[in-house]
Amino acid sequence: MESDSSTKFSPSKLDTYKNCPRRYRYRYVDKIKRDAKTVEAFLGTCVHTAFEKLYEAVGHGKLPALEEVLRAFEEEWSAGWSPDITIKDRAFAPEDWKELGRECVKIYYDQNKPFDGDRTVAVEKRVGFPLPVDGQEYRIEGFVDRLALGKDGAFEIHDYKTGKTLPPQSDADSDWQLAIYDAAVRQDWPDTKSVRLIWHYVRHGKSLVSTRTAAQLEALKGEIATLIRAIKQDHEFAPHKSLLCDWCEYRDLCPLWAHAEKVAQMSFEALKKDEGVKLVDQLAGAEARRKELRDKLRELDRDEEAVRQALIRFAEAHGVSALAGLEGEVSISEKDDYRFPTKTHSPEALEALERELRSSPLWKEVSHLDAHRFLDAYKRKEWPEPLMKLAEDLLNRYAKRTREKTVRFRRKRETDED
Repeated sequence: MESDSSTKFSPSKLDTYKNCPRRYRYRYVDKIKRDAKTVEAFLGTCVHTAFEKLYEAVGHGKLPALEEVLRAFEEEWSAGWSPDITIKDRAFAPEDWKELGRECVKIYYDQNKPFDGDRTVAVEKRVGFPLPVDGQEYRIEGFVDRLALGKDGAFEIHDYKTGKTLPPQSDADSDWQLAIYDAAVRQDWPDTKSVRLIWHYVRHGKSLVSTRTAAQLEALKGEIATLIRAIKQDHEFAPHKSLLCDWCEYRDLCPLWAHAEKVAQMSFEALKKDEGVKLVDQLAGAEARRKELRDKLRELDRDEEAVRQALIRFAEAHGVSALAGLEGEVSISEKDDYRFPTKTHSPEALEALERELRSSPLWKEVSHLDAHRFLDAYKRKEWPEPLMKLAEDLLNRYAKRTREKTVRFRRKRETDED
């Protein structure tokens, strides 16, 4: 397929590729429009709208009452709610989610009134900066929930989170979405002395604050450039299976889920006739028989080892090294051998051994190419860009590109089967 032709990238767009290149392809390359929306996303939209109207009023010198802000939330909810909005956890009805949104607004309002801790510059402000990659200039941009100036003159980038997870501080210190906005703010206002990144986890009434150094922002631009380069060179956009698949709007197209989505809509009679279903169930039967045989073989191995140990004890007790039976003969020998330290047992000793070997002439005699490790690291992009280019050059010159298909079976849980 053709490569991606994008010239603009947002944090969410880049995250989409990092999480699943195939979803990126469907959304941004094939441009397949899907209106699927989750209740979590809808809740966040409504809360953001309420805060947007709150700060617009504050910016005009008016402090709206809590009831006014709640009304803005409820109006947005009523105008946007649809039965098509997905609720994964059926234990909670739409009204439960609406009440949760009201609670988020209340918590934030009570903690921050009278909203004079900073001065709002803009809400839902588009910010961005140019980034050259391999001779092509790209635009990196997104929308800041609220941009403000603190009382000390520092810019503040505020982001509102309505999710149930409260991450640790380390997550805030490594987050790149708001760091991208930090770089954009410094681009637009070059005299900026400092920028604070602030995440408001409104469901918990907790805020996390982080900052970035100039060196960190330059490193971030390098990471973005590397990711853009990977996107531009990608012609496969392989799907990546993760927990996020449960919220993906392209499951019916994805090669990892399309058949499962089709099966989920079938009647029992149709299931019995579907060739794919029959083949999977045949494999399930073969795997079950294979497991039975493996278990039996392990049991036989244990029995055999017990007999071998008994033979050794018998021979030692009678001072012999050979035994005769009706169906064969047994000889027992003894030899000295060595056991090296391993990563599981004595990893420090293993590291010391390898260190000494590397510095000795013996290394070239005992070392070898671990092709599996080499390919795995290359596919995972574990190395910095110079090493990745060197690895790619070696692969192009010495490796033969092949494509093989394998079948892996995973048995459903009992609850799924029920």
